Amino acid sequence: MAVFFTVLLGMAALALGYVLYHFSQQNFVRETQAAIDSEMRHVLSLVEAQPMAMRIQIIQQKSQEKTNTVYLYRGEKDVFLAGNIKNMPAQVERIKEGVIRFDIPATTSQTIAAKIHTFSDGTRLLIGRDIHALLQSYEQFKWLSGLILGFLLIVILVSFYISAFVVTRINRIALLAQEMMVSGDLSTRIHVDSHWDDLSRLAMVLNSLLDKIEQLMLGMKGVGDNIAHDLRTPLTRLRNHMEALKSDQTNISEDCIDALIEEADKLLVTFNALLRISSLENGQRTQPFESIDMRMVLQDVVELYEPLAEEKNITFITEYRDAPHCMADKNIMFQSLANLLDNAIKFSPVDAEVSIALYSDMDKAHIVISDKGVGVTTEDFERVFERFYRTESSRHTAGNGLGLSLVKAAIDAHQGKIWLTDNTPGLAVHILL
Repeated sequence: MAVFFTVLLGMAALALGYVLYHFSQQNFVRETQAAIDSEMRHVLSLVEAQPMAMRIQIIQQKSQEKTNTVYLYRGEKDVFLAGNIKNMPAQVERIKEGVIRFDIPATTSQTIAAKIHTFSDGTRLLIGRDIHALLQSYEQFKWLSGLILGFLLIVILVSFYISAFVVTRINRIALLAQEMMVSGDLSTRIHVDSHWDDLSRLAMVLNSLLDKIEQLMLGMKGVGDNIAHDLRTPLTRLRNHMEALKSDQTNISEDCIDALIEEADKLLVTFNALLRISSLENGQRTQPFESIDMRMVLQDVVELYEPLAEEKNITFITEYRDAPHCMADKNIMFQSLANLLDNAIKFSPVDAEVSIALYSDMDKAHIVISDKGVGVTTEDFERVFERFYRTESSRHTAGNGLGLSLVKAAIDAHQGKIWLTDNTPGLAVHILL
């Protein structure tokens, strides 16, 4: 298509150039000849039947008129008889049949187009017009025509370049998509060699999309592996208890039934947490956001977990400064902060301290919950938010690895930010709303 339109536009440019040049030249010659013919007819009507002496007098009078017309009346052997030029230059150019052109040597600003009439007595009369101004206009018109053709040539070249540029990048994206469908390799990315055009921006957006897809696919694989690993133990225990009931139906104790219920509850808690994370990630909320005071929410969470902290003789250190109210779901934020405080208590040693701080940061509410526990390595700062991911230090504690995933989904649903820092020792969780 690019080549086709380039050829088409090129032919149109050539046709336009020919039309401009040919018709402008014809019009120039036609206008000049018409003016000379008119003057020639007028003069001949005056001198045709006159004797030579009267003819010379009339032509001399005409030549003295202040016009741009030149006259030269010559007798035998080119003897000058009358006129406002003495003779014709040696260099004469033929414009067309019967029309000549020459420059007057005495001046550089006069170019004459003329016709010659021969009388019956052998004398000749040259009548011409100064076409210098007309030639200048004609030259300007030729330059303008050339400029138009030059612009058309630039349009042709630029159009071809843009067409080739667009087609190359579209084909590159299409080939990459086809390769990914055939190979199933999601790590391939579109090569971006420029940043000024829309297609390069599209390529960068598609690369970001592929990054997200690859991340989600890896996350799904990791979730599947973690579900198989973490739910295998409670399901196995549940099956063993049921096998025991089957083999000894006459001796069903309450402890056995309670154990079955406990295992089933653990499984339900895990799956409910997964469903809750999915609903938060999909933007499904039970109630709309409202303006809430995060200080009141934090105080309620701290009050709820004080008895649990007293069992390990853990002291809460609270610091509440003035912070802006936040548009949030109060129940979701309460559950998220409760999960974080529960983790802080769970992984803190006996007689430790847990800090809860709230302050304003650039017109946003900044919450920090820090402990003096086992902490998390910097390599795991991002991975702990993955579903079912548990660090080696937390493998032997109760939990299903979904707490921080739930908190991350809740903060993301509020368009907030959550990150971890090293508390040396322990861990600090930061939330910005």
